[in-house]
Amino acid sequence: MPKLEPIPSLSGRAGSRRGRVRVSSSLAEINVVPLVDVMLVLLVIFMVAAPMLQQGFPVRLAQSRRAPAMDQQPVIVSVPLTFRQDAKVRIGNDAVKLDVLDERVKQALSNQMKKDVTLAIDGGITYQEIANVFDKLKQGGVENVHMQTQPTGGSGRQ
Repeated sequence: MPKLEPIPSLSGRAGSRRGRVRVSSSLAEINVVPLVDVMLVLLVIFMVAAPMLQQGFPVRLAQSRRAPAMDQQPVIVSVPLTFRQDAKVRIGNDAVKLDVLDERVKQALSNQMKKDVTLAIDGGITYQEIANVFDKLKQGGVENVHMQTQPTGGSGRQ
């Protein structure tokens, strides 16, 4: 905090109304403005440098003639309303009977790193029918089943 000290009068009048006051500051105070300036400069430097640090090291991968290509397209299993009559689901565009669904899902997931399936179910299918499909998917080695939905009032996928 600055110290206020009276300045002795030069005019010789001891009782002057307008006394002058000298302000002396202590050297122990921190000036915040340069500190903020330095912090903003450091922030800009890190913002510019951060994207460059995330690139990693260039690596030349080994090559193999027998390695299968990794297909990362999600496996979508659709359960149409006709499932009640014929017990067929669709994996992509292929119609599959419920009895062989586990084997077909194993084949579809063989090239996938994640053993996940997206399940698109018609709104008229009962919970028991969904549970039967879930059982077959789990027998086929599916780890996670994602449910595909649409917002209320939206149009269905054809």
